[in-house]
Amino acid sequence: MRYERKIDFRYDLMDNQERILDSLKATGSISFNSQSDVMGTGSFQIREEKLQQYAQFYVDMRIRPQILIWDEDGNVSEKYLGIYIMTSPIRSGNNNTVVWNVDCYDKGIILKEDKLQDRLYIPAGSNYVAQVKNVLLSAGINKFSIESSSLTNSADIEFEIGTSKLDVINDLLYAINFYPIHFDGNGFAETSRYIEPMQRSVQLSYMTDHKSIILEGAQQSNDLYNVPNVVVRYVDNPDADPLRSVYINNNPDSIISTVRRGRNIVDVESVDDIADQDTLDSYTKRIAIEKSQACDSVMLRTGLTTGHGFRNCIFVRDDELEISTKYIEYSWNMDLEVGGSMTHHLKRVLQI
Repeated sequence: MRYERKIDFRYDLMDNQERILDSLKATGSISFNSQSDVMGTGSFQIREEKLQQYAQFYVDMRIRPQILIWDEDGNVSEKYLGIYIMTSPIRSGNNNTVVWNVDCYDKGIILKEDKLQDRLYIPAGSNYVAQVKNVLLSAGINKFSIESSSLTNSADIEFEIGTSKLDVINDLLYAINFYPIHFDGNGFAETSRYIEPMQRSVQLSYMTDHKSIILEGAQQSNDLYNVPNVVVRYVDNPDADPLRSVYINNNPDSIISTVRRGRNIVDVESVDDIADQDTLDSYTKRIAIEKSQACDSVMLRTGLTTGHGFRNCIFVRDDELEISTKYIEYSWNMDLEVGGSMTHHLKRVLQI
């Protein structure tokens, strides 16, 4: 027997300094896709009476939704769900009420739209993380949580005029095998070094038990076609020593390995910059792991819950699909309404 949960939402209207201007009467939905440049998006329907006095400033305003969930013991968990920058609204009438329909992006849009006005030259010996922070600050983003690293570039790096600051940051991050920059529910830019999925601890669980919030409609797909079992990455930089890394999946327990398939399926690409050989080896294995995860993906619908962000490690036990294992959540979306649901797109944690 499933227990009933009480859920509510709040919405803050904020200025471009993220000071609260007002509360809003709104509904909407948010989505997060870790494979997109700007990962967080939102779509909101807002009653106009709260927005009229701020209408001339709407291009600078931001929306911060919050979810509140009470458990069966009466305890409440509160979670901010991101800070979203408003785009041009569409006004419409509905039962004598004017509503603004607004599509929004998280603060990644700032980095995508802010581009270099001059060449950016980073001399050899510069700390990658320090350079990432400098670019963030140059775009007006001073709230960030970034893991430290001692890695420095072995050769000069130069970015062309017109390159987006998002591309600059992510190029620097992949050179040290970090995750791409993303924004959490409180609007902080964050990233950290890549951790292999097998080494990840479970952060959230969905199980078909008496407290299950799993809804009907779960789907599982398997796609083994053209999944590589040999991955090659190399650096062809005339200003630095050539680097090359090969990862071969020859695990007899892996259904896509060279041993099980009896042939090589090779994925080869060059990389523009990488910190050193160890980082290239780790990065190459990362590509092999992420491409192998396409073997087993799950679309899961659940009730609303908190705690989701960038590529959470989730344990799923679905008795109907006979699933009981760890997955990495690559994307999710949430209906911000009582009785709403979440959709999760997951990829299985595989040992290769």
